Amino acid sequence: MADRFPSLDDFSAGQTEPSGTIGSPTGTASSEDFLARERALLGEDADQFATPNDQRLQTAATVQDVGDDGMLVVGGGGENLEGVEAVGRFDSSFPALESQNEQVAPGGTITGTSSAFQSSYSTYKQPEEETEAIREWRKKRDEELARRSAASAERKAATITKAQQDIDDYYESYNKRTDRAKERTRNEAEDFLANREDTAAGGTSWERIAKLVDVSGKGSKGGASGSGKERFRELLIELKKDEGAPGAAGV
Repeated sequence: MADRFPSLDDFSAGQTEPSGTIGSPTGTASSEDFLARERALLGEDADQFATPNDQRLQTAATVQDVGDDGMLVVGGGGENLEGVEAVGRFDSSFPALESQNEQVAPGGTITGTSSAFQSSYSTYKQPEEETEAIREWRKKRDEELARRSAASAERKAATITKAQQDIDDYYESYNKRTDRAKERTRNEAEDFLANREDTAAGGTSWERIAKLVDVSGKGSKGGASGSGKERFRELLIELKKDEGAPGAAGV
C-alpha cells in the first residue's frame, strides 16, 4: 500500500498524487485523459466516433476495487481490466437479440424479419365472367365434339353390323360347301360299291383286276410314259386281252 503513495523525498519535491504502479496503470490514465479531451473537443458528435475500445477503457477506469488494507483503488488493477476486456469480447461475439447488426444477418436482426409471414394459400377470388368470344368458342367446341361422337358411334355400329353379316355369310358358305362335300363323298361311295360288285363277277381274273387298276395311261397313276408304271400297264393290258393267260380262269 505504501508504494502507491510518493515517498517523503518525492512529497518534499512537490509530488502529492499517488503513483500508478498498482491498480490502474499510467497508460490507462493517460488514455482516459486523451479520450476526455477528445470528447470535449467533439462535443455532441463524440458518440459518432466512439469505438468498442473506448468503451472498455472508460469501463476499466471507473471500476473500483478494495485492496488488502481496505483502501479503495481506482482502476481495479490488471485482473479487473482483463475481466472487462473478456466481457467486451463476449458482448461483441454474442450481441443481444434485440440489437441491430448488419454483420449478423441481412437487415441487422437475428430472429426478426422485416417482411410479414407469407402464407402459401391465397384468398379466393371470384372468377371473372366469360367474354362473348369465349362463350361462342366453347359452344362451337361442344357442337364439334358432339358431331364427332355421333359420327364415331355411327361408324362403330356399321362396323359391328358388317362384321356380323360377314360371319353369317362365312358360316352359310361353309355349310353349303360341307353339304356338297358330303353329297360328293356319298356318290363316290355308292360308285365304289357298285364297281366292287361288278369286278367280282364276269370276265377273266385279269379283266376284273384291270377294272380296279387305272390303266388309262394318263399321269403317274395311270402309268404314263416316264412314270415307272408304263411296263406294268402294258403287261396288264396284254393279260386282260388273253383269255388263256395264266390265272385267267381264277382259283
